[in-house]
Amino acid sequence: MKKTLLSIAALCLIVSGTTGQTTPLEKGKLMGGISSTIAFGGAYGSELMSLGFATTSYKHDGTTEASYKTTVYNFLPKAGYFVIDNLAAGLEILISGYSEKDVDDGDTWKESTVGIGPFVRYYYPLEKIYPYAEAKTLFGSCKETEWDGDEEKSGLFMFGIYLGAAIPIVEHVTIDFSAGYSRASYKYTYEGEGGDEDVSEIHGGFGIGFGISIYLPVK
Repeated sequence: MKKTLLSIAALCLIVSGTTGQTTPLEKGKLMGGISSTIAFGGAYGSELMSLGFATTSYKHDGTTEASYKTTVYNFLPKAGYFVIDNLAAGLEILISGYSEKDVDDGDTWKESTVGIGPFVRYYYPLEKIYPYAEAKTLFGSCKETEWDGDEEKSGLFMFGIYLGAAIPIVEHVTIDFSAGYSRASYKYTYEGEGGDEDVSEIHGGFGIGFGISIYLPVK
């Protein structure tokens, strides 16, 4: 416990000692980074930030009926360019997945999603923190593998609006925290009794994000 408290205190001292450094947000600079999300209320995103592993067991009358191992990940790398001071625009990539494996028979259910789209982020730099507003749109696809091995694919369209803050930790590097609303729409074909039907599945809600950004001049 003491070691944990000392580690937290040391991290706080490092952050407090470096937040006064200047991070360039001028026109002509480049930015790159990676983030992850945790979603609430049906918003698109993983249930755990970045990467998670878990085992779930179901018991009835003292007997374990089923056990499942799950893996979840959610990463969003991005690259942008400051078109004017404090305003960056660029592309963001979505890489997300979820898998659930039956420990007893090895059957696996998987879902993987990839997407790409534009984003814009406007900073309002203060002395030790850089609040920002960000909007993004993503286009992609989702592939779902059922327990029996059948695959289903759907198209993805997502947009989101976020408010956040970038905190300098060393020169040209910030850690980013954000919160906002996202809405994702999946389109796929359902084979019903009356024939094929086009279905739209919509998820919308609030979430938070955490990431790191690097700012570099163009040589």
